[in-house]
Amino acid sequence: MRSRRGRLGVAGLGLVLAALLPATVPSTAAADTGSVIGGPRMAEQGFVVPSGATALPNISSAAWVVADADTGQVLAARDPHRKLRPASTLKTLLALTMAPRLNNTDLYVADWEDANQEGTRIGLWPGHTYKVGDLWYALMLKSGNDAATALAKAGAGSLQQGIAMMQAEARRLQANDTTVVNPSGLDADGQFSSAYDLALWGRAALQRGDLRRYMTTVRHSFNAVSVPADSKYKDEAMYARTENRLVQNEYPGAIGVKMGYTTKAQNTMIAAAERDGRRIVASLMFTPQGRITPDAAALLEWGFANSGRVEPVGQLVEPLSKAVVSEADLAPVVGVSTNDIRPTSVANASDSDDLLVGGFSAKTSAMTGGLLAVAAALGVLALKVAKRRRRFAAAGVYRY
Repeated sequence: MRSRRGRLGVAGLGLVLAALLPATVPSTAAADTGSVIGGPRMAEQGFVVPSGATALPNISSAAWVVADADTGQVLAARDPHRKLRPASTLKTLLALTMAPRLNNTDLYVADWEDANQEGTRIGLWPGHTYKVGDLWYALMLKSGNDAATALAKAGAGSLQQGIAMMQAEARRLQANDTTVVNPSGLDADGQFSSAYDLALWGRAALQRGDLRRYMTTVRHSFNAVSVPADSKYKDEAMYARTENRLVQNEYPGAIGVKMGYTTKAQNTMIAAAERDGRRIVASLMFTPQGRITPDAAALLEWGFANSGRVEPVGQLVEPLSKAVVSEADLAPVVGVSTNDIRPTSVANASDSDDLLVGGFSAKTSAMTGGLLAVAAALGVLALKVAKRRRRFAAAGVYRY
């Protein structure tokens, strides 16, 4: 007879596995394959591979797409329209939405809503004024959730309007699997996207020179433009270093785009590289710890080896219209906050560790990198991994 401890270990392992397996997330393949965005084969579940292609690499991601970024031809995919959580890759959609509406020289005054965002932050202080150009680096390199909220408000005038504009941008791009709940990609009820949609965002971002500049930058530092004389917070230099390991490690031709991680999304990524005049984009979702960078590199290599020599299995569709900036957007309300009341959920204002611990929050992160361990085969090992995760989280450390 099994001991009570043994039964509990097995039951606990079952709960861990159930929480991790991507099968818990519904598929979105349409019954009418003729209406599927990207072509009939994009409705297929499982691996979607052209005949005559080289063998696929062993990719651990639950869903992925690899495509020619210039022609939009989808070369291969796995569950391309399956709805999964995007994590910080959603910041790419934010950038596509707000970059046409903001100038790098615009100024933004941060408030408590920005400074108190959950997860990874660059460290914006309430009342301090920042240049929008610096906030883009904080967003695309550091994956700062404070920068995401700030840029959404800078371009739209309010957070809710910014979210609505992101949703509209998703529809313009025909990223119809995407539902936007917040601008950062933090886990939220109802916030989903798909590998196909992420590939659409990546392709669109590569067409903007300003976003390419942020994507390929390795590091950037900046200070606030101005600080109130009575500010309780010291104006310290902020440092943003890319979390994109392909760019960090000088993967041949790497040009971005964005990485992400949350506990529910696991590791996600939009990767792109350019060689000999050909650009390949790959999107990966629900990838276990330690696999996102090698998986992305393997897909890019496969894309370069097969692009132009195999029949595509689908198409990254063109936007429904060109990016349009309305008259109201020509002079956007650049989020100068009137929120002078400190939220009751924030601790003493002098306790900077409540807002920033070594550049990271001890809460769930929407940034790149990740701490969630792969479910173990034994209950004892699963408990050890969980204990280690809690210790890392308490220290504010996140690992790939």
